[in-house]
Amino acid sequence: MRYGIVREGPSLPPVAIQRRLLDAAGCDVVLQEGQPTPEAQRRLARLLFGLKEGDEVLVHSLDAFQRSTGELAQLIRNFLEVRVTLRILGDGVDGQAALEPTENVLRVLSLLAEHESRRPSRAPPGAGSRTGSGSRNPLSKYQVDYARKLHREGASLRSIGLLFQVSPNEVWEAIGD
Repeated sequence: MRYGIVREGPSLPPVAIQRRLLDAAGCDVVLQEGQPTPEAQRRLARLLFGLKEGDEVLVHSLDAFQRSTGELAQLIRNFLEVRVTLRILGDGVDGQAALEPTENVLRVLSLLAEHESRRPSRAPPGAGSRTGSGSRNPLSKYQVDYARKLHREGASLRSIGLLFQVSPNEVWEAIGD
């Protein structure tokens, strides 16, 4: 199945242009959302971590995921492990770039480096990580319960971490299975 993602953002072209590219590429499902919200990010994460082998995700550029470079690295690594293809249709790409499960890591790293150079860090300079901010557990009681349930059902620590936007180590510390 081909999934297209259309998002609003300062580094993205107008929604209509993104939509035309995805429609021309023959997407089966197009997820179109306005300004990013935490709920929109959670919906997108649920979609992305429910993909199956052979699925394709099409975007104008990596900016459509609205994630940090580290979060993108984890997402793309998950795609490659599940054998999902990521196609980038615009953003100065000659034709289209595809990150298929068989491609090497160098292509992924070059895309991530290009993305990092265009996108400022989300955290102000000198800001520590979430775990160093005084909180022993970055997840609420309900998130921990849900994370435990997902882990028992076979979800990886990485996918759970991406869902809650914490590292796999933080998930493990919280659920302690």
